[in-house]
Amino acid sequence: MDFDLLSGFINGHDIGASTQLLSCLQDSGRLTPEQIAENPGLERGNVGAGTPDPHQRGAVITKIEDIFESITDCILDEGKELVIPLKSRAKKKNAANKDDSTQVNRSSNTEMRNITFPSKSPQEAWKFTALIRILELSHEALVTGNVTTKRDMYYRDPELFMRQAVVDRYVDDISYTFGVGRDALNVVAAAKGLVAGFFSVKRKDDSVVEYSLEHEGILIPGVKDIVDIQASDVRWILVIEKEATFRTLATNQYWRDSLGGKGVLATAKGYPDVQTRQFLHLFSQQHPTIPIFALVDFDPDGIGIMSTYKHGSMSLAHETNLAVPWVRWLGVRSCDFLNTENEIQGLLTLTARDRKIALKMLAKSVAEEDRDDEWKGELQVMLMMNVKAEIQILGNGDALAQWLDKKLFEAV
Repeated sequence: MDFDLLSGFINGHDIGASTQLLSCLQDSGRLTPEQIAENPGLERGNVGAGTPDPHQRGAVITKIEDIFESITDCILDEGKELVIPLKSRAKKKNAANKDDSTQVNRSSNTEMRNITFPSKSPQEAWKFTALIRILELSHEALVTGNVTTKRDMYYRDPELFMRQAVVDRYVDDISYTFGVGRDALNVVAAAKGLVAGFFSVKRKDDSVVEYSLEHEGILIPGVKDIVDIQASDVRWILVIEKEATFRTLATNQYWRDSLGGKGVLATAKGYPDVQTRQFLHLFSQQHPTIPIFALVDFDPDGIGIMSTYKHGSMSLAHETNLAVPWVRWLGVRSCDFLNTENEIQGLLTLTARDRKIALKMLAKSVAEEDRDDEWKGELQVMLMMNVKAEIQILGNGDALAQWLDKKLFEAV
């Protein structure tokens, strides 16, 4: 982008009366009570859990077109400034030292910033251009009916966006400002999660995918393509932090031969992506009696990963079809290696980063009056003993399978 050219354009224009766009965006295009009464499944909390919502899609298209129309009006009326108020989840470390265009509502943990054009800085002009480009690509995806990924968006204009993180942040902020999930923009994250198990999925094109035939696991499907998950014989679902552990169990078809009965294995290869969380949420909605367990490292990140599955992330707290609050912690816990007669091998020392994360998690739980004493007690053990442990401390191959057999047999 030619910042000198932009700077010359900005400096050559006097900013007159300001026209603010989307100042009441949350209320515009929202479903009416009559629409919800006629179609109860169209409420925002159910978006993304199956069939796309045509009313919401139409409302989002209208919102975007209103923005473009307002921009055109302001360009034709020389001297006016274009303003787009954009909401995002405030980050505490950024709550201070904000510029004049940013306001933080501490009660709702919401950050509001105005993006303007023309502006006094090339950086502000670039922000406006990037935002409009993302709105354009979202509008294109909605009108054509083609789902796009954030990665695809970035590669449509890499010289403008410069970094993938720019697209990620603006897509999340736009959906939060609109009061909808990212699905309503026809934008998804590139799939990274894997799943294997004794179940099948019926898709909208009437095809059926038998996951029991894919012994090593395949990519987790997008929930928009799913009509029904058939899992009558499944007794448990195990969400695994690490891909290597998932592949070991999947290759050995542990989901078929477990003493706990037939099951499903899933992994997001670390912190969970949206598609994996949506899939687990939908699975639990269609089969609420099947218990879901988490197998994560005994460290602050492992507990953070489990917490994200259970409660969601702060940045996407407005998306209600992601959390699975009944996820149960199977391991690794301190009792899995402290209450043994064998010599403990494989324990690691907490790093300064680990201790910092653990202390922040404990402080946050006190501030929010979190009553989940289970993980708080384990964090305190970590800090007191100054140790952490990876899943591998349970053993590999047969040893891990035996440990899981005992735990799952007791749990289900």
